[in-house]
Amino acid sequence: MPDLERKGKNATQYRKTQSDVFPHYTTQARNARKRPRKVQSQQMWPASFHILSMFPDHTEPSDRPHQFVSTLLQEVKQFDYLGLRLDPMMTMKAAVASILEKANKGHSLALTVSYSLRYDKHHSNPTFCSSSVQMLNLWKSCVLPHFPLYLRYNSDASQVQTLQATLNRSLSTTLHVYGHPTALLADTGISPLYITQNLQLAQFRFRLHSSPLDTIQHSLWQLWQPLLQVVPLDTLEYRMQTAICHVDLARRDPASPLPQNLNITLAKPLNKEKSYKKYIESRCSDQ
Repeated sequence: MPDLERKGKNATQYRKTQSDVFPHYTTQARNARKRPRKVQSQQMWPASFHILSMFPDHTEPSDRPHQFVSTLLQEVKQFDYLGLRLDPMMTMKAAVASILEKANKGHSLALTVSYSLRYDKHHSNPTFCSSSVQMLNLWKSCVLPHFPLYLRYNSDASQVQTLQATLNRSLSTTLHVYGHPTALLADTGISPLYITQNLQLAQFRFRLHSSPLDTIQHSLWQLWQPLLQVVPLDTLEYRMQTAICHVDLARRDPASPLPQNLNITLAKPLNKEKSYKKYIESRCSDQ
């Protein structure tokens, strides 16, 4: 971090400029990095993460302790990567909390639109929004897309159950149908999340298996095949093997040929994964 205690007539303006550029870098955070903290009765210093500036330092040469300007990075407990919120220990708790937050906002939006369509004075028909099909389509557009996201990366069954309970409650509240949740899901054509998770894992397994031979993912696929019997139960590889047993047992062996389906047999190599996904979707629908 550049020196904020410079002397001279522009010192006040310099401090203001630095606080504007680095609003997260407070005095408390700066002082905390200068002393160790106790972790399990041991003194631990903060990690020295730095980033070297690409631009030259415009300070006087006599004021520069080194050639480059070193800026301390802000340490965060979670961050978003390709839409997935990651936490330090990869427990997926942050991702689940983010999904629930977005789903609740979508649920509020669906209820607001439903109320507006039903009681808006500009509509002559007060029962315009009484159609369950219209409300179901609205709910599928605003709420449902948040729940199937990144299910294949979630190995905690309790978190999947939490997402499923929230989905059931949101669907029941929107349609005003309070009965057995599985029957409601079956009537609306929505697969339970654990079946959707198996579908995603089976599709991901097919993608790894059918990838070109000169790619890294195919090399990793060949690497973990002999080790499949000894990997932990919560690993992605083991869960992919378990999922294929639920949705497509005939393809448990990767060397098994694809099902004799014209859509898969006649599909182009780039479209085989999509065709196979449609095939296992039909099997998941039967389940």
